[in-house]
Amino acid sequence: MQRNTYILIGVVILIFVAAAGVSYLLFQPAVNNSPNVTNNTTTTVVNQGTTTQQNQTTTSGYISSAQAKSIASNYLNSKSDYKGLGAGTPSLKGSVYYVPMVVTVEGQHSVGTVLGDVLVDAKTGKVLGTETVDITTDEKVRNPP
Repeated sequence: MQRNTYILIGVVILIFVAAAGVSYLLFQPAVNNSPNVTNNTTTTVVNQGTTTQQNQTTTSGYISSAQAKSIASNYLNSKSDYKGLGAGTPSLKGSVYYVPMVVTVEGQHSVGTVLGDVLVDAKTGKVLGTETVDITTDEKVRNPP
C-alpha cells in the first residue's frame, strides 16, 4: 500500500511539472529577431503649383523597395517558368530584398499564393536568383538567375 502511495505522488508531481512547463511556453511573448534597417524619410514634391507629400522608405545607398519590386516583376515576366506570377511587397533582409512571387492567374495554386521569393541585391539592383521551399523536405532552395 505504501509503494502505491509513492507512485501516485510521483505521478501527480510529474503532471504538475509538465503542466507548469507547458504553461510557461504558451505565455512567452513572440519575439521578432529580424533586423529592421530601414530609415523612414518624407519628401515633398511640388508639381505645377500643387504640393503633394510622398512617404518612402530608403536606406542609404540602397535601391527603394518599389524599384526592387519593379526589377523582380520584370524578371518574372521575362522567364517562361514564372508565367502567371507577379511581384509582391519586398522585405529587406541585410542587403537583399526578398520579393514574394505571388500567383496572379488561377491554376495549380490559388491567386495570391506565395510560391517563393525573387532575391534582389539592394545595392546594385541585380537579381541574385530565386528562393523556393522544397515541399518534401521543407528546405529552402536557391536557384540562380
